[in-house]
Amino acid sequence: MRISQAQARGAILSQQGLLTPFSSPFDAVHAMVAVQTQYAFSLPAAVATRLAKGSPGWEVAALAPGGSLVKSWSLRNTVHTHLPEDHELLLGVIGERTYRKYVAWMERQRGIHPSTFEELISEALADGPLSRTELHARVPILKTIPGTGWGLDVMGLALCRRLSIVGQGSEQAFAMLSSSSSSFESGQVLARYLSAFGPATIADFSHWTGLPQGEVRTYLTSCAPCERVTIEGMKGERLALPSSFDVEPSGVRLLAKFDPLILAHKDKTLFLAEEHRKAVFRIAAQVEATVLSEGVVCATWRLERKSARANFVFEPLRRLGKREIGRIEKESASLAKKLGLGMGEVKGL
Repeated sequence: MRISQAQARGAILSQQGLLTPFSSPFDAVHAMVAVQTQYAFSLPAAVATRLAKGSPGWEVAALAPGGSLVKSWSLRNTVHTHLPEDHELLLGVIGERTYRKYVAWMERQRGIHPSTFEELISEALADGPLSRTELHARVPILKTIPGTGWGLDVMGLALCRRLSIVGQGSEQAFAMLSSSSSSFESGQVLARYLSAFGPATIADFSHWTGLPQGEVRTYLTSCAPCERVTIEGMKGERLALPSSFDVEPSGVRLLAKFDPLILAHKDKTLFLAEEHRKAVFRIAAQVEATVLSEGVVCATWRLERKSARANFVFEPLRRLGKREIGRIEKESASLAKKLGLGMGEVKGL
C-alpha cells in the first residue's frame, strides 16, 4: 500500500489521541505505551495534551505506592512510566537482554557485579519503600558506586521487573514489585509499538527499544499480521497494523519535553524537518517541548510558572501565520487549564 505523508501523520496522530483527544489519563498513557519521565513534568504534560478535559493532579495517586502506573527503568535503560500490563510486556520481552548489557557495563566500568548488592536491596525494601538516602544507609556498598543518581544502584532490579519508583519529588522512593512469571511472544512488543506509532520501519522499532535491528527483525515471525506500507517521498518499507488511512492532521498541539511521539521513530522527518532537529534535540540529551501545526513541528516551547499561573515562551522554527499564532495561543490556554494552572503571558510568537 502506498500512502501520502499526510495520511501517515494522520494515522499516528489519531492513535496518539492528538486529533481526537481521550477522556481518561490512562487511555492517554496506554496510547503512548511508555512515557519517558526522568523529567517529572513530562508525564502530566504529555497526558494533558491528549485529553479532552483536564484532570489536574491525577498522577499523584497513580504514582503512589500501590498506584495504577509503574515508573521504572525500561526502554533504552531510561526511566519511563507505563500501565502495568505494558511494563510487564516490554520487560518480559526485552528486559533480560537489557539486564545482561547492564551487568556487562557495570563489570567493565564500575568493577562490580550487581549480584553483589541486588539481594541486599531486595531485603532492605521488603518492609516498604525507601528513598535513595534511606536505601544507601541500609545497603552501604551502594555509596561506593559512582553514578547512582542515574540509577546504577537499582536499575538491574528494575530491568528484571522487580523494582519501581513511587511518589514524586522529595517523596520519591524505591519499592519492590510483586514477582511476575508472565511470558510473552516477542512479536507482541512489535505489535504493541505499531498500535501506537505505526506505520514505522524496523529501524524505527529498533531505535525505540534500543535493541539491534538483527534481533528485532526476528519479532516479525510472531507479530500479528501487518500491512506493508510505503510513504510518498520517504525511503523504505514500513509496517502497520491493518487500518484505514483516511485521516489527515489538523490544528495545533503542544507536546511535552521528551514526548513519545518525538522519540518513537529513528527517522523523524515525518513530524520534524531535518533542518530543525538540532533545535529540538539539544546537548546533554535534552529533548525540547514542541508545537505541532498540521502534524509538523513548527516551534519549541517552555512553561514558566509564577505562583499558580503559566507563562508560555515559544521559539518559532519558521515564520508563523496570524491564524496559526491564534491557534497556538488558544491551545496554550487549554493546556494550562488541563494542568490546573491559570493562564499567564504568551511570549515569543
